[in-house]
Amino acid sequence: MRKIDTNTGEIFTIKPGGMYAPLPIPAYQVLARLGDHQAQKVLMCLVSHLGSNGWGVFPSYSTIAYECGISRNGIKSALDVLEEFGFIKIGKWKEGKKDRNIYYIQEACYNSGLMNKFASRYRKSEGACRRCGATLDKGGFKEGHYGTIHLGCGGSVKVRGVPSQKPQKNIELKSSHTSAVE
Repeated sequence: MRKIDTNTGEIFTIKPGGMYAPLPIPAYQVLARLGDHQAQKVLMCLVSHLGSNGWGVFPSYSTIAYECGISRNGIKSALDVLEEFGFIKIGKWKEGKKDRNIYYIQEACYNSGLMNKFASRYRKSEGACRRCGATLDKGGFKEGHYGTIHLGCGGSVKVRGVPSQKPQKNIELKSSHTSAVE
């Protein structure tokens, strides 16, 4: 039986050896708008190596080159882009006499609100928060009971291309004098 967090949608019971890897859609969209398809391929390769051991993966350059179909120089430039945009952090560790890289997938891949200034330039702005002034993409706000709200601070959001949706108050007029018109 699968256990799923109803708030986040996270699946807790993934069997070892399963074919599950979380796709970082916001990061993928940023790289598409940037036009860097090699960085997209490398990011997908790194994500495909995620397992139950956390957010760190350590495929070799040879593995990445084989899975992505790009050269070692292409891998280096793609990793530089991914690191500059804050989608990964690269650490080093020793395996025997060899230095190896470990790639930590960052939350900014999945949450556009955590993206740095380089990546944020390539997000499609859909609205702006009236409280904190943040520009937001579709993942940063939702339609609430009292209008569109920013998921970050709870402020109201002005959605581009849509008139302001302010809550309408139902006002009942109570008067002591009622007149019947016949």
